[in-house]
Amino acid sequence: MVDRYSGDVKIDKIFGFDARGFILGPPLALALNLPFYMFRKKGKMPNAVAGSTYEKEYGSDVLCIQRGAVSPGDRVLLIDDLVATGGTLLAGVELVEQFGGVVAECACIVEIKFLNARGAFEAKGHGSIPIWSLISEEVLTVAGELPEGYVDDGEAH
Repeated sequence: MVDRYSGDVKIDKIFGFDARGFILGPPLALALNLPFYMFRKKGKMPNAVAGSTYEKEYGSDVLCIQRGAVSPGDRVLLIDDLVATGGTLLAGVELVEQFGGVVAECACIVEIKFLNARGAFEAKGHGSIPIWSLISEEVLTVAGELPEGYVDDGEAH
């Protein structure tokens, strides 16, 4: 990720999503000498501005952004662990744009492509914003071999 964002993708700030974006974003921001900001769920951050309610694959939520975190013209990278339907990313895009910022790219560890986040981006007029994933989804679907004698406990994990 450091190599990618040291090159052609110009960014001024990095925003991570509650909560695993908080693990990925700060080390990248430190390596690139850029500020890091958080998108938090409503009620968790003082001096925050709330966005609109958005839908996720398992319900609805509201994101908040720190007041003053985005200035007009800021080029922002949004980062999270996983992209599914794109609802969370789109909520972040809309908050950044509300303050005059530009989302240069969205980054994640993996995108679950069959949930069609890119289609949601197109439908909302954000199809030009790239979604980049570190790991190809195909890697996650490779069948693995279980060790001899392995017994599944039958519990959801």
